[in-house]
Amino acid sequence: MNFLENMLTFIFPPTCGICGRENENYVCKSCMEKLKLEKTYMPQIIDYKGIKHCYIFKYEGIIRQKILQYKFKDNPYLYKMFSEFFMKNEKVCRFLKNYDIIISVPMTKKKIAQRGYNQAELIAKQIAINSPNLTYLKNILVKQKETSTQSSLSKKERFNNVKNVYKVQNMQKIKEKNIILFDDIYTTGATCKECTKTIMEAGAKTVDLLTIAKDFEKMK
Repeated sequence: MNFLENMLTFIFPPTCGICGRENENYVCKSCMEKLKLEKTYMPQIIDYKGIKHCYIFKYEGIIRQKILQYKFKDNPYLYKMFSEFFMKNEKVCRFLKNYDIIISVPMTKKKIAQRGYNQAELIAKQIAINSPNLTYLKNILVKQKETSTQSSLSKKERFNNVKNVYKVQNMQKIKEKNIILFDDIYTTGATCKECTKTIMEAGAKTVDLLTIAKDFEKMK
């Protein structure tokens, strides 16, 4: 556990991220049951290259609220709760056994400084800690330049906005490896598809996606 994680645990003692009651697992059994995790949306082919996407929730209701709090309301401690959703789901755990490395969608240094943390990185690292076969690699996929906020753009604009903005460093570390790419939300797929394309071109054997939720409204 690094300094940031130690500080988060000290400042924010274990509570359920949904109801706020004390809980050492960061999500209580009652709330877990309410969210009906058994309805996990398991791997779907999302484009002609055969990329698979595994996600747990639709981007709506309480999950949408919590993701927005996590990203934009300075609530980094919620990464523990989101990590538990994955680790407590047998289908997800079986899916993750197919991979060697987990990488999070990167942010620029400027954006991280503004927010204080990369929300995807915190969750991906925690998933790796609890998955014996997975290694989390940081600074392999990097974002080379600032872009407009994706949520403010149309579907077409989103794809143009992220085109050629990512690159892979230390390509030898991912060559012929099975990679799972983690992001918080799958909306139009622009960011995820650009990242997977970049990783594949760098020599990975396979690259698939893992997200908390999928936004069906923005895909229309």
